[in-house]
Amino acid sequence: MITISSEDINWSYFSKFLNLVSGLLILPLILRLLTENEIGLNYLMLTVGALITLIDFGFAPQFGRNVSYIYSGAQDLREEGVDISKTSFEVNYQLLATLIHTARYVYRILGFIAIIFLLSFGTLYIYQVTDGFAKVEDSLLIWVIFSFSVFFNIYFSYYISLLTGKGMIMESNKANIYSKLFYVSASFLALYGGFGLLGITIVGLISPFIHRYFSQKFFFTEELREKINQYKVSKNQVNDLFSKIWFNSKKLGIVTLAAFAITKFSLFIAGFFLPLGVIASYGLMMQITGIISGLATILFITYQPKFSFYRVQEDHKSLINLFSLTMFVFYFIFILGSLVFVLFGSSILELIDSKILLPSLNILFIYLLVNLLETNHSLYATLITTKNEVPFVKPALISGFFIILGSYISLEYTSLGLLGLILVQGFCQLVYNNWKWPLYVCNEFNTNFFKVLILGITEVREKIYAKYKYR
Repeated sequence: MITISSEDINWSYFSKFLNLVSGLLILPLILRLLTENEIGLNYLMLTVGALITLIDFGFAPQFGRNVSYIYSGAQDLREEGVDISKTSFEVNYQLLATLIHTARYVYRILGFIAIIFLLSFGTLYIYQVTDGFAKVEDSLLIWVIFSFSVFFNIYFSYYISLLTGKGMIMESNKANIYSKLFYVSASFLALYGGFGLLGITIVGLISPFIHRYFSQKFFFTEELREKINQYKVSKNQVNDLFSKIWFNSKKLGIVTLAAFAITKFSLFIAGFFLPLGVIASYGLMMQITGIISGLATILFITYQPKFSFYRVQEDHKSLINLFSLTMFVFYFIFILGSLVFVLFGSSILELIDSKILLPSLNILFIYLLVNLLETNHSLYATLITTKNEVPFVKPALISGFFIILGSYISLEYTSLGLLGLILVQGFCQLVYNNWKWPLYVCNEFNTNFFKVLILGITEVREKIYAKYKYR
């Protein structure tokens, strides 16, 4: 049985908090010590890196959910849906061993595809936006090192699915914390040592090895090794399991690709039309908003294995109660964080003598609203996938296509700049996805948005009462 303890939740918040702190600690140094062009290049590299991670193509959540199914007692895995008839309280270690071998095989292939793409087409893109590597010193070397860091991040990423799928939330977050502590401290030394963007990129190359070391140590205990080593996994078994996982992975991959087009591809396109300084401002806004959204969704992400467990057990009441709790926490943290960002963001940048400022308040406000609606329907859609079903492929593709097209038209034929990019994204999502998937979930559980909100408040109140009842 998968259990999520208060310790798991605390470590999740600490891990995300450290991500936030690392961003806030390193970001002022980046904004002060790097040139405007270096900052712009950094955001473009991160965007290209995010594009390449789409090569995961939905495997990560699929592997994670299937690990959860196995540890919830599933004796077989399906292409779609969950086989309730074949569940027990025993873990099928032969099935688990096959799943682990399949994950390793998949991510090895994905990593090599990624590095080939980065060193070919990616290099041409960076050459274009830096005027032949002239705008930033050592930009070619920086890009090559960054490309290999992306390769290793992809190659080792299946460990996250193994840990979170098993419900080892605390251990997964510990691995993240240890690698992040290294990244923060080493980045400080690199920046103060005058190594600039090159130094940060080298640190980024080492970090995934720290994460991989601790992840492997936590998951592959001596007891687990003994159990799974009893089974020999054949190539046919790997191929058979891969075909089952690929059935929904390809759908999730298409959705993820569309999500990138919806949320980040505008920055990629902007690299051809806008100065690096403007891109740096846009990237900064996206980064801070991403931090706020990340903090707001910690509880939801932490409880994802539990959502899958309730699906297997067909405990719909517990599922909607837990989901409502996580959604209320999401709304509260996101709105509070957005208010702080709007009220104090520009003042903080002026205080640290940043070379880059935020966009205007109206752009900032609209972007936060669009992001709130985007994340809201994404969380509802994620709950749908716990049924091992992905009904939102076509809508995501259509929205992504029109957002790319609209972004290009806005940049090429209007003077709206960043505002045009944000309005295109918001309008295309508001037409369908923003309301469709919340309504889909509400219909399934015979509820509505306001009932989910009220239930979430009730669940939070009860948990607070239970925690302090005997104190």
